[in-house]
Amino acid sequence: MPDLAALHGEVLAQVDRWLAIAEDPGDFPVARTAVSGWTPLLHAEHMARADDGSLHQLEAAIERGRTGEAGPRIKLAGRVLLALRWIPRGVGKAPEPSRPVEADRTEVAAALRAVRARVEALRGQLDEVATSRGRASHPIFGGLDPAQWLRFLWTHHHHHLKIVRDIEKAWRR
Repeated sequence: MPDLAALHGEVLAQVDRWLAIAEDPGDFPVARTAVSGWTPLLHAEHMARADDGSLHQLEAAIERGRTGEAGPRIKLAGRVLLALRWIPRGVGKAPEPSRPVEADRTEVAAALRAVRARVEALRGQLDEVATSRGRASHPIFGGLDPAQWLRFLWTHHHHHLKIVRDIEKAWRR
């Protein structure tokens, strides 16, 4: 596993990028459907919602580790995709609670600031994140330990940031 402090810093930088997108989503009144059905702002809202749930699960995995409760095991797909740091485009569907509902820019930015504060707070827990054996369920990947949840955050952000990049490229053509 790569250095968790470096991974943590990368996740914070990604959240900062999402916050910048929320604060200035660009001039994309609609998404390019060949790229995505969502605008960059909708992707940012999805990140805020998904990160809230992911951080809840990461925190639950830490707590399970403290109590000695293991939780479910990671699935093969989760192991492979986290190792590759890649999510295939257009294959999965966002779970209902993480789907954007077209909140306004200020609401999305506020939600992302709250996410950033929670990710920042993990800095003081990185030793526990690295050593905890507790796990919490992801709907596709199975039971992830806290370090795997942090890697999932990075991988999920990276996946959607690439989509936003492609939306922006499509609009410049």
